[in-house]
Amino acid sequence: MRAALLPILAVIAISILMVAHLFLRAPIFPFSPDSANYIEQARSLIQSGLTFSAPSGSNGIDKTSGSLFPIGFPIILAFFSIFGVDAQEASIAVGWLSAILLPVLLYICFKKQIGSSYAAILAGLSVFSPGVLTYAPMGLTDIFSLVLAVGAIGLVLNSRSTTFFFVGGVVAGLAYAVRNAHIALLVALAVYFVYLWVSNPEQRNTTIKQAIAFAIGASVIILPLLLRNLAIFGALNPYEMEPSTVSVAHNVRIYIQEFIYDLSALRNLGLFVGWSIQGLMLLLALVIGGSWMLMVVWKGQLAEEKKRTIFLCITYSIMGAGVVIAARSRYEWGEMINIRHTLQYTPFCLAALLAVIPEVSRDTFLSFMRKSGLTLVCLLGILHALYALKLGAEYQQSIHRGLDAMNAYQNGKNHLCVSEGNTLLMSNWEYVFRIKCDARVQNAEFVNLRCDASKSSTIEKPERCNTLVTGILNLSDKLVDRSIWAGFFPGRYGVNTNNLPLPEVDIISLQNAGWDIVQNNASGLLLSHQSLGPKNFAYALK
Repeated sequence: MRAALLPILAVIAISILMVAHLFLRAPIFPFSPDSANYIEQARSLIQSGLTFSAPSGSNGIDKTSGSLFPIGFPIILAFFSIFGVDAQEASIAVGWLSAILLPVLLYICFKKQIGSSYAAILAGLSVFSPGVLTYAPMGLTDIFSLVLAVGAIGLVLNSRSTTFFFVGGVVAGLAYAVRNAHIALLVALAVYFVYLWVSNPEQRNTTIKQAIAFAIGASVIILPLLLRNLAIFGALNPYEMEPSTVSVAHNVRIYIQEFIYDLSALRNLGLFVGWSIQGLMLLLALVIGGSWMLMVVWKGQLAEEKKRTIFLCITYSIMGAGVVIAARSRYEWGEMINIRHTLQYTPFCLAALLAVIPEVSRDTFLSFMRKSGLTLVCLLGILHALYALKLGAEYQQSIHRGLDAMNAYQNGKNHLCVSEGNTLLMSNWEYVFRIKCDARVQNAEFVNLRCDASKSSTIEKPERCNTLVTGILNLSDKLVDRSIWAGFFPGRYGVNTNNLPLPEVDIISLQNAGWDIVQNNASGLLLSHQSLGPKNFAYALK
């Protein structure tokens, strides 16, 4: 009885530690530009039944029905309005609840497949990974979508009735509606059903029924989503951006770097494996050696349930990596691959690793593999525990970013949290005001980049390289029919404490161009510019 309770108590302890992490270590402003898009769409759904958000860039459009983000998460956030909860608080609540329940869900979903003890170890390694610890406090879809993926895969692996396969399909469809990268989840599960059909000829009729039930469940969510995309955007898959400037080879190496980091909790190991010939050769040797060992165990003592778990988890991890690399190589997302993208697949690689560790055996080779696997798991546990104690640079950056964001809000709220009328609101911290006060502030990314001749190689698109003042002057020339209120604050898109306050010569240039200086100090630059053109400028809505 005591041995049976230990894994359960361990999982409960992990959840309690996650609660402490969230309450004691959460950034003061746990949001990102993606958060603003979800929150705006949710608020728009509540107010008008449509999903609008502020567009990116200074194009004079006040709001748009964006196609980049799926509608699933905004609908979930809007649902909380029934209980009087604003979308801003709802996004945090969903993320925190997901992080707290993640270890419990991992344990429940994989206990039968890999055993209670290994399932508890899986929960600990997954929750104390750099990716989960960094993004658990954030008002984003990352941990929630991971929970959905775990739930869908857990239902498919453990279900024995068509009803539960149907529910698994609904959960997988919801995962896709929340995060379109979960197309990898749907494809992996489809491949899994093919595997079942091929490997179990006597159960083919049952497999077909299960696959159909799953497909119907997924269609309940996905079909309305695709029809909405077709009706509004004219395409089933409208998610497009500018062509990427990053090559496939570069993205592959970055993915390897971040995945190894998330798996091992060692940043330097990720850099070594991803960006050195020796590291890549070591990775290749490990993949070949691991595949050979897997074949040996597969033909020997692996139970059918473990085989299914390993196949599905590895398939999903490979499919997910392919989707991330392909998307970042095709489109210019403005965000390089990082642990935010690898955390979706790390738990499943760990589950496959734990499932393949042989049982106690007198066979010398199998005994060696068991000891090697347990040693590796023990080492990963130590590394993850050390990481959880001190955290890494990514988490520290999120703390500093939160402080900079709140500084921007405190200095700019009286200037930018206003009723716009025909006034265009601009800022390099636009998403802060969009979240905090529901103001339609647009992104001034292409306005305030400052050129540094000593680092010119880092600027990939020279036409976007402007001094702050030149960019502001170009902005007023471009949008002559709109009054503009702008705010620029340190900490984002090239503006830092060394750039502010503006020198007198720049102030004179702006004033000569019709700009009024509301504030100019180290905390921020606030400006306004009155429209010189006709006031009948047409508001453009997509």
